[in-house]
Formats: sequence, C-alpha cells, structure tokens
Amino acid sequence: MKVGVIEHFDSMHLLPGHRKCGVPHGHTYRVEVTVEGPVVNGMVVDFDHLKSSLRELLKGYDHKDLNTLIPYPSCENISSDLLANLKGRLPAGRLTVRVWEGEGKWAEAEG
Repeated sequence: MKVGVIEHFDSMHLLPGHRKCGVPHGHTYRVEVTVEGPVVNGMVVDFDHLKSSLRELLKGYDHKDLNTLIPYPSCENISSDLLANLKGRLPAGRLTVRVWEGEGKWAEAEG
C-alpha cells in the first residue's frame, strides 16, 4: 500500500557553470513524499506524523540559498538530499520523494 503527502517551499539557487541557470534565481518547489509498506493497525504511516516530519524538514530549506546546503542544488540533488534527511524521521517503509521545480519539471529519488 502507498500513502503520500504534498508540501511546498520557496528557495533560490544557481547551478554553477550552467548557461541559463548559472545566475541566482528562485523557485516554488512542490515536494511529494510517498511511503510504501504494509497496513498495520489500519495505517501504513500516520498522516499527521508524515506531514509534520516533512514540514519540519522543509523549514530548513524554505527561503534559503540552496547553494549553502547542497553543493550543486539541481532538482535531482535536492530530491536525494530530502530523501536522505527524511529517512531518519519516519518509520520503516520504502520512501519516494518527488520534487517539482516549478511547473512541468521534477526529479524523484527512492530508497
């Protein structure tokens, strides 16, 4: 069974050496987190715990310069970083983190 939540954060970054994205600019990032696992006592994971864990983590990314947090803050690296930081906050289960960089562009990390 899979369950998931969606949250948002706003940040700026630049991608060193990139011809278009090599200048500071911002995005509203949409973050989708999915937890896959067995249903135990009627739930895979408590939505309240999932949502509050994600919100607490995203406070560290919101209105920040992502270059100070991630050496090359591409959408791929942001999703991998969020996944790594969420693993210790949630109970066992397969996690998927999809990060949307504005509309129509996303990267997904699983683990």
